[in-house]
Amino acid sequence: MAKDPERWLLTHQGVRHVVEIVESGLSRRITWTLDGDEVAAKKSSEEKVTLDGGDHGAIGLRLPTFTGPARRVTWWGPEATLGAVAAAQTGLGGLDLDPEAGSKAAAREAWIREHPQQYAVRRTAAAVAGVVVPLLLIWLLGRFALPAIPWPDLKLPDIPWPNLPSIPWPSIPLPDLPSIPWPDWSLPGWVETVLDSIKYVWPVLLAVALARAEIKRRRDQDARKRAASEASEESEREETREP
Repeated sequence: MAKDPERWLLTHQGVRHVVEIVESGLSRRITWTLDGDEVAAKKSSEEKVTLDGGDHGAIGLRLPTFTGPARRVTWWGPEATLGAVAAAQTGLGGLDLDPEAGSKAAAREAWIREHPQQYAVRRTAAAVAGVVVPLLLIWLLGRFALPAIPWPDLKLPDIPWPNLPSIPWPSIPLPDLPSIPWPDWSLPGWVETVLDSIKYVWPVLLAVALARAEIKRRRDQDARKRAASEASEESEREETREP
């Protein structure tokens, strides 16, 4: 049974953007339309997808690894400094589309906005699990010895390779270089402990930073949409007042 398509919507300056995502096996079919006319489409299984709309800008999508709603769908106009496609690939700026009301993506977006701190905690917990679980598995493998596997003893046949002639390379004497009296020093024990722990700590710190940056980005997006909506309403009022 085919799943219902996932839709993300944005109305900007009177133009309605609709991005539709349809799961197709291990990949997704993504279509972008403007006021009902198709602008770009792509079939992909990647997590980061960019749709090039030419003079209409570009759409950047951040999709889950396996299944579930898109994490983000953003539109960049053709006036982007580096070009819409390049801006979409960096993921900076742009204007987010809103998930269709009543969808799983809409419920997820609403929960993140209502519980930003819990969202950050969940992201951090996932990063901690990504560090702890592999270490736990390694510890368990060390505690329980695996049974020996009787691999067959395979012997390769002897191949009579021909003897290649030796080449009398000339012996070039190298000058004796003076020895450099490098100082004999070592890192303090606490520094070595810190450096050894960084490889476990940095994924957690990175997850915290990314979660906080995402919360700030969403707040900035909300402010930009409010400003764009107010500007559009003001423009409509000006047109109404004109004789």
